Amino acid sequence: MAVPFSDEEFRLWAEWLAEELGHRWGPERREILRTRLEPRRAALGLESFDALLFHLRFHPEREAERGRLVPHLTNNESYFCREQGSLDVIGGEVLPELAARLGLGGQARLLSAACSTGEEAYTLSILARERGLFAAPGALRVTGVDVDPRALERAEAGVYSGHAFRATDEPWRARWFDPRGEDAWTVKPVVRAPVRFASANLVQDGWWTALRPQHLVLCRNVMIYFDEGAVLRAARGLWEALAPGGYLFLGHAESLRHVPIPFELHRRPGALFYRRPLEAA
Repeated sequence: MAVPFSDEEFRLWAEWLAEELGHRWGPERREILRTRLEPRRAALGLESFDALLFHLRFHPEREAERGRLVPHLTNNESYFCREQGSLDVIGGEVLPELAARLGLGGQARLLSAACSTGEEAYTLSILARERGLFAAPGALRVTGVDVDPRALERAEAGVYSGHAFRATDEPWRARWFDPRGEDAWTVKPVVRAPVRFASANLVQDGWWTALRPQHLVLCRNVMIYFDEGAVLRAARGLWEALAPGGYLFLGHAESLRHVPIPFELHRRPGALFYRRPLEAA
């Protein structure tokens, strides 16, 4: 028998998720939220969704329990070479500009924010290799961060099914991945070497302090799920994460038009991006 999800329970859950994850859960998504919460409520043997929220907020093992719940609430849709227009600008303009500006001995630091299962972070590593840039040891560092611990585990494993390659062709996959059983491929060591993954919540203050300033940040198709306050918190964090002159790429449906942060907007055919202005020395 279905456990009721009262108006008050939904309101409290929506407020908590907006604060914790930045997620926007309007009334039209109430039943979706109930079905996503139900597996953890049932697994814990709790009698109500109110009891589940209390458990998440106050139980001594609440952090571990939140880690188990997050995969039910986040959308981990990703694949290699997503949004090719942006990648063309990154490979053809951004990475060469960084190589010229940083010079020999410099390190390019690239960030995949809300990296999901890692496809975007590895795509950035491949893009640099394809352009013959940052090939020296230590010249490139790609970091992927996400709030979902299970997604990060899959990213660390670096093993993907054919579905993850739906925007690529077989020769591209063969250059950068090794077959591993039936319908599975693993990232080659040369691609994996500069890539690291870590936990971060983009709507929580200070997540960027664990990183050195980043020269390029991709945060794509994430803020479309955020409410207005969470967009502002996330945008402030991305500003802080960027080095002066750093580049920020969002998803095609996302914009910082109404965010009071002094990003510079740049347009190219098939893509737009933001920059944190270069500051005077």
